[in-house]
Amino acid sequence: MSERSTMHTKQQIRDLLGPADPARDAVVPPSPLTARDLILRAEDATAIPAGPVRRAAPRRTVLVGAAAAVAALGSAGVAQVLRDGPVPVTPAPAQPVAGTVLQPVSYEIAAAEPAGRHLRALAARIVDAPHEGAAGRYSYHHTKSWGGAAMMSPEGHMMSFVQERREWVADDGRRWQDAKPLDVEFPDAASREYFSTRPQPRSANPSATRPPQGIQEIPRAPEGRPLPADRAELARWLGTGKPAGELAMRTYHLYSSYLVPRRTRADLLTILAEKPGFVWRGRVVDRAGRQGVAVTADLVPPSGQTPQRAQMLLVFHPSTGELLAYEYLETAPMRRVLHYLLMLDARRTDTVS
Repeated sequence: MSERSTMHTKQQIRDLLGPADPARDAVVPPSPLTARDLILRAEDATAIPAGPVRRAAPRRTVLVGAAAAVAALGSAGVAQVLRDGPVPVTPAPAQPVAGTVLQPVSYEIAAAEPAGRHLRALAARIVDAPHEGAAGRYSYHHTKSWGGAAMMSPEGHMMSFVQERREWVADDGRRWQDAKPLDVEFPDAASREYFSTRPQPRSANPSATRPPQGIQEIPRAPEGRPLPADRAELARWLGTGKPAGELAMRTYHLYSSYLVPRRTRADLLTILAEKPGFVWRGRVVDRAGRQGVAVTADLVPPSGQTPQRAQMLLVFHPSTGELLAYEYLETAPMRRVLHYLLMLDARRTDTVS
């Protein structure tokens, strides 16, 4: 692929994600995998014990998570980062892949109960968050996410590494970021078995092939837009005329971009309460072990796309109303997690460290 073609593909992906892109206009630090490593990891040959070497069916690296959610709401499909075609590779011995098989978050309420009255009740009782009233030169967010970029086999098997990210933003817009890959996780046992029986070069584990990059300054956000000031402006920012699933994505974007004050949190909850399509799921425990309350919004992608059906999950703190977690799930033809984000910390601080 030529450099011009690569740049065009990257811009198409950015256009597809729009404001939901978690790395919008950021200078991305050197990839934990080189392009060659990604190709090897995606399309390594597999050796049959005590038999001839054969090349496995081509595997692809695709952008999922927010991009796949956008695709489910439209008709663009999942944006592919690397090309499909096979390339000659050197056979490598199969190495078991140790990693967690993800389980969908369990809902207290499985039946489809409209979320409106529950969200209004939550909005009426929320209290101040820890960051409110605190001073500091920088706003700080600490997140963990999985599924943003994943290895996908032709049969739909998937693997991806957890990414931990810390970001500091000064009042003048300057930003610093510290990002590092963690453990590999799988959406189902079949995917772990699939990748465990295929050759995996050392570069398949990005944390083992590159040292941590440390804290780096990144470009300012191009928008430079302040947090929506009132309920009407917030409603316009969220895009209330769009499907409930897209409002779920905008909610995730709001909390990953700003320190959201109590009044805005209450306004957000009442706006979601008025939107048809949100379902109340009651009490849940997120992947960080925190108690929360949850809503979901179902998605039906265009005919012939995968997944056939999907669902957005939002988990809120039961006292402050802050967003704790966001998940994107496939619900048909199978039920499995395709992307998640954990909001681990959001506050003011005086240091970038």
